[in-house]
Amino acid sequence: MEYRQKLQAMLLIFLIFMAFASYHPGTGSTAWMQITTVAIFVMFGLVFDLSFTSESTFLFDPDADNWRRKTEAGQY
Repeated sequence: MEYRQKLQAMLLIFLIFMAFASYHPGTGSTAWMQITTVAIFVMFGLVFDLSFTSESTFLFDPDADNWRRKTEAGQY
């Protein structure tokens, strides 16, 4: 795991802890739902980060011509 992914995991653990800590039955507070929603977003971001982005697998190139030259060069 990279440093960024470790930070995301620590943030996720912190948010989960805060969601459990803010739940009090009978008070009518919805803060735990809001924190849980943010924790779910962070979790999906971490899963995406672990699955699809590493130094060798993710290449961002906004120029379509460069991308076409890289991908079509191996076909000929």
